[in-house]
Amino acid sequence: MEEPKKIQERVNEKNLCLIFTWNPKKSRWIAEEYKEACLKVKNGEKYLIRDWKCGRKNEIEEETEVFIIKVGEEPKGIIGHGYIKKVPDKKNEEDKKWWVDIEFDKLLDYENEKILKTEDLIDKLSEQNWETGIENPGTKIKETVVPKLRKIWNKLINGEEYSKEPDYGDEEKIMRKKEFDKNIIFYGPPGTGKTYTTAKRAVEICKTESEKELTDYSEIMEKYNELKKKNRIEFITFHQSYGYEEFIEGIKPIVLNEDESEDESENNQESKTNIKIENDIKYDIVDGIFKKFCDNARKAIIETDNNNNDIPLEAIVWKVTVRGEVREDCFNNNRVRIDWNFDDAGAVGFVEEVKKGDIIITTDGSRTKINGIAVVIDDKGYILAGEERDTTTRNVKWLAKNIDENIKNINKEKMLHRRTVARVPNMKVEDIIKLAKEKNQEELSKIVIKENKDPYVFIIDEINRGNISKIFGELITLIEPTKRSGKKECISTKLPYSNEEFTVPDNVYIIGTMNTADRSIALMDTALRRRFKFEEMLTDYHLLEDIFVEDKGTKVNIGAMLKVINERIEYLYDREHTIGHAVFLELKENNNIDKLENIFKKSVIPLLQEYFYEDYDKIRIVLGDNAKDEDEQFIFAESIKPKDVFEGDIGDIDIPEKKYIINYDNFKNIMAYKNISQKKDLSKKISDE
Repeated sequence: MEEPKKIQERVNEKNLCLIFTWNPKKSRWIAEEYKEACLKVKNGEKYLIRDWKCGRKNEIEEETEVFIIKVGEEPKGIIGHGYIKKVPDKKNEEDKKWWVDIEFDKLLDYENEKILKTEDLIDKLSEQNWETGIENPGTKIKETVVPKLRKIWNKLINGEEYSKEPDYGDEEKIMRKKEFDKNIIFYGPPGTGKTYTTAKRAVEICKTESEKELTDYSEIMEKYNELKKKNRIEFITFHQSYGYEEFIEGIKPIVLNEDESEDESENNQESKTNIKIENDIKYDIVDGIFKKFCDNARKAIIETDNNNNDIPLEAIVWKVTVRGEVREDCFNNNRVRIDWNFDDAGAVGFVEEVKKGDIIITTDGSRTKINGIAVVIDDKGYILAGEERDTTTRNVKWLAKNIDENIKNINKEKMLHRRTVARVPNMKVEDIIKLAKEKNQEELSKIVIKENKDPYVFIIDEINRGNISKIFGELITLIEPTKRSGKKECISTKLPYSNEEFTVPDNVYIIGTMNTADRSIALMDTALRRRFKFEEMLTDYHLLEDIFVEDKGTKVNIGAMLKVINERIEYLYDREHTIGHAVFLELKENNNIDKLENIFKKSVIPLLQEYFYEDYDKIRIVLGDNAKDEDEQFIFAESIKPKDVFEGDIGDIDIPEKKYIINYDNFKNIMAYKNISQKKDLSKKISDE
């Protein structure tokens, strides 16, 4: 027979490790018993716990490694380590749960000893969800996390200061920061916090080493919106009509004015393209939202001698025509002047739309050559005093001046716009900065163009509702982590409309959400499944355990009530169609019977009708109406006699014997909620088994 130590070594090689939660206030293993167990383990004994509930059976064998994490009141964190001594088994034939025996070789006195605190686990091992993602007893710890967790645990129990980190260089810090899954989908029933979790994960991915961990909802959303404004986060929702043209690129009509029509005609003649222009409408190739996002993510970082404040990532390039009479004045006095009155419509873009940090390239009217390159250093235009013409002015810092350079090669072979002030959408900021450095090497020697390694997060809500083949097209291969730009197995593809070579940047993270109650899940693309990691989001009853609704001296604990309802749904349907905790979270602010009534009328009942295809007998069982008095039933089953309803002989037609009435008046009765279960006391907080 194989020795336990050898079995442990063999099992550990698989990196299979489980986490079990323990709440001393709610577990049958009370704090006093735990302290006794601690003393025994400190004296060199092993401590065996029999029949610990386990939420999984697959993969588990004897000597599978186990950690125990304390939840509930502070301190919270990992306090114990051991191994499975009995594989998952049922107590009897009628038992629906799995149970294991766990033998602990290490237990920490959490009141007097250091433990692996949850906040440190979140900070150092952020790939694992250490809050809502470990509620299921026996949750599998991610394989990438297991070796790091073992290392931190061993340092702690051996007396080393695990919180101290070596002095990593900048590059290694960046690599350590990128330990999140590149492609992940949060899936679960409706109302389990998937959308909120995507926002929290996106903020965590983008968080720098110096920023604090955010836990407050309002702080997370404030940071999320801040990152969204900087184009570091993008959010979209898939639907059945969504396609490749919206996601990657497509041909779309654009209405042109007279000047633009002439510009495009000349550009088409120059580049010999087949873009059609009819009646001032141009059919142009337009980038989709994901391609734009990837292009933003690969924008180079321009570091100057001014602490990187001169040229932000959001900077764009503008073309401005400067008359020859004022050109030298502009070059000598660090400004750009145009021959438009300040309030003229033609000056609006120059005065207000050109932002601080944007790049201006100047011409004398040529549409292919430029004579100057500058960065804008003020927030808005102004009127230059003491001059008769060219008074509308912006302050700039010249990077290159008195040059004569053809820029078609860095403008996708297109000519510049004929208007005095115009965006140059085809020109990259880094390309024009490189040109400036070539022309002014000595003065611009301190400007450094660096690869952008900041993380960018692309969120796709309801990812399973879209036609993945239609939306991603050939890019479904390119999103694989090993096929990204910069990787050894990097793959690029030529886009069908623009003929551009395209790759997905390595600093782009894709997060999807998937509602398991959506029937379209069965049709989800297999290619998508293979390229994404999946993280299940289940109902977190602990978020509701302190919410009570009280009326006429009777109170109901919402967490306990929802758990009973979901247990019945799981039995009658499946675990993918339970009801999420988010449905009831608004009771935190307003926990009266009217609010609970509104939630049941407008959310719970319609959801159950959808789940059970209006099979009201099952809905009544879920809500306990089959065992309640009539004045407590949400749905009343009334017997009917066919002869009282129909005329004449109805033959062998299958006529139901009952009709169902939703008793909306009973939704105001607190006993209707309390008696959803008469076996369990729903006036008390939920208890861990």
